Amino acid sequence: MSFKGKFELISSKRFLGIKMYSFVLKCTNWFQSETVDCMISDEAGITPIYFRNQTFKAGRSYRFDLDTENITWYQHDYFAILNKKGEIVKKWQLNLPEYGPGECPECHGTEKCKHCNGAGYVWPKGQVERFKKCEVCGGTGMCQRCFVPHRKGGFSAPTGIGNGFK
Repeated sequence: MSFKGKFELISSKRFLGIKMYSFVLKCTNWFQSETVDCMISDEAGITPIYFRNQTFKAGRSYRFDLDTENITWYQHDYFAILNKKGEIVKKWQLNLPEYGPGECPECHGTEKCKHCNGAGYVWPKGQVERFKKCEVCGGTGMCQRCFVPHRKGGFSAPTGIGNGFK
């Protein structure tokens, strides 16, 4: 079993560039594809989402996020590869650093994007009348370094943007 996985902060195409987390799974086999069972779950593991008999082609990367699989990632959610008995063989968990009040090295506790000063939009130089959405925070105005998405009530409870899974 040859897989590499990582979480990335991306701009969601579905939600007009708002920054969200995505999990990227890469099959590192050189020549043959691999078929495995996968699972996405929250920390408690109450209502996991299963992907049975998924075939991953050699050398290809697969993205699991709101744009591709209608999945919103929160702190301590994880992606796992299962064996035939349903036991976890390999697991990647979203563990973001959480800063205390005033500890964030970017915003120093204001929780505002330092690029747009929390407005969510910027004025390009020389264009006073036209403003555009801040590309750093995706128009949210929130500091992307200290913002950590938390799930309230498990997978089955309504979540923020997108309401979780299909």
